[in-house]
Amino acid sequence: MSDSQTKNIDPEIPEDISTEIFIKNWRIYRKIIENDNMSHKEGYAKLREILTEEMRRPFSFVDLACGDAYYSSMVLRNTNAEKYIGIDVSEEALSLAKEEFRDSGIEARFVRADFINFAEFIETPVDVIWVGFSVHHLDTPEKLEFMKNVRQALSQDGIFMLYEPILLEGEDRGEYFKRFKQIFYMHWKGLSKEEGESLLEHVRESEKPETTGDWIMLGKEAGFNQAEKVFSEETGLYEIFKYSSC
Repeated sequence: MSDSQTKNIDPEIPEDISTEIFIKNWRIYRKIIENDNMSHKEGYAKLREILTEEMRRPFSFVDLACGDAYYSSMVLRNTNAEKYIGIDVSEEALSLAKEEFRDSGIEARFVRADFINFAEFIETPVDVIWVGFSVHHLDTPEKLEFMKNVRQALSQDGIFMLYEPILLEGEDRGEYFKRFKQIFYMHWKGLSKEEGESLLEHVRESEKPETTGDWIMLGKEAGFNQAEKVFSEETGLYEIFKYSSC
């Protein structure tokens, strides 16, 4: 049986957090996941592939901005994962995440907090840190500081992976939004008109993606010896990067 615990850190969450859309209405993001609009299925399959190949000993897994942990719970089953910590701003999502791990056999703990404050709530070192669709809300200097904190929290052979939106070379945020909107209308499904408009406003106002080269450079500047792209989904909007120190 898994040992699931939840810790509330409400005062740590600012009212103007960039992920406000998902605090106020987790169900929008849940619909996005269910319809696989952001290629969660393929992305998490790549995560599982890497964990299976590279983590051949018992390991701890920190899931930043974990949401309801639906895919993470499936990815970690029948691996060497022995401890899980999920951190998210949504109380509703964490309640669902706790249920996902109830019979997983993995010791699980959940914290309601902003993912950038993760170091306050974990015992280091940890072996794997994963974050998806969240770091791009930070300005570039904040991204670097966050990634430095991640590197410091990892074990010697630990792995950091992130799944984030990508700027094309020479593209600015305005051009990225136009490209996103075109792909949204062509490929996304499952959202009401009101939900779609709310999402597009969020993307236009809050998303600050980087180019592939810049995500790799940020990792190296943060002190990782290895930084590489390991996955790109079919629309070209999102990529997974892997960072390690050995």
